[in-house]
Amino acid sequence: MTKVKSITKVVYLPLLIFSVVFFVLGVDFFYVLSSEIILNLVKVDIISALCIVFLFSNLLIYYFYKKLLIGPLLLLRDQTRKIKLFKYDDVIFVKSNIREISELALSIYIVAQKMKAHEKERQDMIFSFVKSIASAIDAKSPYTAGHCNRVPEITMMLVNAAESSDLPSLQSFKNLTVSDYKTIELAAWLHDCGKIVTPEHVIDKSVKLETIYNRIHEIRTRFEVLWRDAEIHYYKQVIQSPQHKEVHLLELNNKKHQLTDDFDFVASLNNGEKSVSDYEIKRLKEIASISWFRNFDDTLGLSNLELKKKRSKGKSGYESLLSDKKEHQIVRDRADDEILTKQHNINMKFPDLLSNKGEVYNLSIKNGTLTEEERFCINEHIIHTIKMLDALPLPNEFKGLPNIATHHHENLLGSGYPRGLNEYQLSIPDRILAIADIFEALTASDRPYKRAKTLSEAIDILAEMVSHGKLDGDIFTLFIKERIYLDYANKYLDPYQIDIVDLERYL
Repeated sequence: MTKVKSITKVVYLPLLIFSVVFFVLGVDFFYVLSSEIILNLVKVDIISALCIVFLFSNLLIYYFYKKLLIGPLLLLRDQTRKIKLFKYDDVIFVKSNIREISELALSIYIVAQKMKAHEKERQDMIFSFVKSIASAIDAKSPYTAGHCNRVPEITMMLVNAAESSDLPSLQSFKNLTVSDYKTIELAAWLHDCGKIVTPEHVIDKSVKLETIYNRIHEIRTRFEVLWRDAEIHYYKQVIQSPQHKEVHLLELNNKKHQLTDDFDFVASLNNGEKSVSDYEIKRLKEIASISWFRNFDDTLGLSNLELKKKRSKGKSGYESLLSDKKEHQIVRDRADDEILTKQHNINMKFPDLLSNKGEVYNLSIKNGTLTEEERFCINEHIIHTIKMLDALPLPNEFKGLPNIATHHHENLLGSGYPRGLNEYQLSIPDRILAIADIFEALTASDRPYKRAKTLSEAIDILAEMVSHGKLDGDIFTLFIKERIYLDYANKYLDPYQIDIVDLERYL
């Protein structure tokens, strides 16, 4: 190791010695100047000699300051700039023979290493916290389990492919920093964090009458009541007119057949496996109009909140077989919606109701199992995500995280949500995350409301969205060309889903 010396010995002492020498030479030259005899003999140009001595002295000074002071200090300045840019791995130890500079260089190097370790601990903590949130969201519902874990993997595969791509539209997506990578990855992990407040019974709703439980059981019980009422009516008639027993039995059988047929119809609507026609909705309303007699007080055993919502109270009375009651409708607080719209630039149409649990209303859903209010409730997770991420005091290197995490439901046409952004407003990470999210959702085998798509089916859907101008064509091309879809499929999809994809159709 080079032995370091004090700046007093290395710089100040040589300069002092040089000053003494320069002083002696000056005295000698002055003496020569005053000696006319020697001057005539030697013919020395005193001015030239002084200039040479002055130049030599400046060269020595330049050497001392440049080599021993200025050079190392400039290198130290470069190291502090690297620290400021979080490039801790690039920080080097600046060697110097001056003790003070050497100690300063060592301090800067140690600070860089400690900041690197602290930064790693901080980022590890952030990633662990984010992953725990994602795991909690997946754990809320067995039907979305793994989604928050799988989307980041597809996203980062696409990010790596996009950065190394030579496609003209992706040339601006080059030379990503470590912070850029981490920002995109964190955004992918947090893209659905708002679902932590979405009710499970909405996320998991696999049939139309499902809330906390499947209300088809209540309706079946009402059919059972009508069944028994029909039997009781039959026996009363037999007692009153036994000579018409066969006629009464025929009526009973017809009634039972009708009840069986009607319940089968209602149960089939509840499954939501096929589209519902206007004729079927008309028949549903006819069935709903059938009445049954309730003998017990329907206000007993209710909570205070339920009693406040309940509009009709009575110990007994006739009720419809299927009903849409006022207490089924929960009104939204539109004042909160207006505040959200202004604060977070939300461009979504808010429904008038927070939820509508009406039985006829739910069974009349034409496609799927979700009502308009429930679809909005699920879409609203992105608003909750915005609120959560905007409230975080994110460090500067992660400032772009909220936008990336909350733009994956936007599209290039501007018809997405929550802000209705278009192609000029969506960044490359936004577009990448959109494709990753859709592909994972299409191929996921853990959703109750749909069959998992095969690779060819999923890619066909993505290609159609690209052709309609909703998804980025170049990123989709990378997804196919780099076989990212296949790498992901081999790791996560069931074997039956991995079928042959005709690449030439898309490239």
